[in-house]
Amino acid sequence: MEHIETLFTLARDNYILVFIIGTFASFLESFIPALPLMGIVIANSMMLGWAVGLLASVIGSCTGTYLLFLLSSKFGHLKIFKQIENHKIEKAIKWVKEQEFATLFIAYSCPFIPGCLVTLACGISEKDSYTFIPPMVSGKILMFLVASYIGNDLTGFLQSPMKIIFVSALVIASFLIGRKVNSRIEAKHNN
Repeated sequence: MEHIETLFTLARDNYILVFIIGTFASFLESFIPALPLMGIVIANSMMLGWAVGLLASVIGSCTGTYLLFLLSSKFGHLKIFKQIENHKIEKAIKWVKEQEFATLFIAYSCPFIPGCLVTLACGISEKDSYTFIPPMVSGKILMFLVASYIGNDLTGFLQSPMKIIFVSALVIASFLIGRKVNSRIEAKHNN
């Protein structure tokens, strides 16, 4: 307990440094999926507060994911990617090409689906940024929002039906808003 108090004191004294480290940790997780993303999000919200921790996690993770997407779209044709392609990978890439907002939103909002592989498949399949960014950002925001909210008060969350209803409503609202943003972006892109 003593070490945790020391850590919180250090975080209060070096708030900007903690924000930078938290943002960089969530950025790095986009390239190294073995890092515990939910642990990073919860740690950010504990150290920086609920809103600022959420902001640090979203900025870092969305920036890292988009950079990975750009790199995989630019270099997906290289020999190294061609060597690892097989029937299953080709099938996954074809599946990603056909997916709309809803499926990608669910893929990025579910912490059990490896977002790194979804991002690589989206990049290699030459999905455009207009159809990639809205579901990725809205899915990640939802996942981080729920993780931060639940992580800050797990016992209170499990004992309060109103909190469960609130999180459920938040999931539905986030999905609907993200889908509407995506359709507007696609309409502008098509015109």
